[in-house]
Amino acid sequence: MLEAAIVLEIGLGKYVEGGIIALLLAFNAALGFFQEGRAQATLAALKSRLALNASVCRDHAWVTSPATTLVPGDVVKLSLGSVVPADVRLTSGEVLLDQSMLTANRCRSKPERASRRLPEPW
Repeated sequence: MLEAAIVLEIGLGKYVEGGIIALLLAFNAALGFFQEGRAQATLAALKSRLALNASVCRDHAWVTSPATTLVPGDVVKLSLGSVVPADVRLTSGEVLLDQSMLTANRCRSKPERASRRLPEPW
């Protein structure tokens, strides 16, 4: 619409008004480009802060690594309040699940014990 107004103004011989509209249109485009770049940078920073890490037993030592590097057979240590980084099988201990984000219920499920104990990885 603004481009049509620029063409109309220039066609009518009103070069100053057409120039002002063109200048405002260019300023708006530059501002939008700048804001989009800042939004992308902010999103990348948030993604890096929210990257999920896991405590994994590798080579007989516990290390922290990105959850994307987990492979089948890895032993993962879960602690109170932690987010489960992948599909896991409970080998020992108890777990208390808070499923309120999924079910919208405030109650928590009962603690469950591991059905069998697997040997230690080392």
